[in-house]
Amino acid sequence: MPVGPLEILLVFMVFLILGPRRIANLFRSLGTGVHDFVETLGRSKDKEELPEKDDEDKH
Repeated sequence: MPVGPLEILLVFMVFLILGPRRIANLFRSLGTGVHDFVETLGRSKDKEELPEKDDEDKH
């Protein structure tokens, strides 16, 4: 799907309106949010994979 001149103009206008500082902050916040989300998913998988020692001690 090729990018047409209308899409390029729209992206240029957004950059022009928001400015470089706000665009950088937006992408930094987005990256931090994605990183935290993936890290949280990794922690929940680690908890599921580890066997619980309390159940083994009771038997």
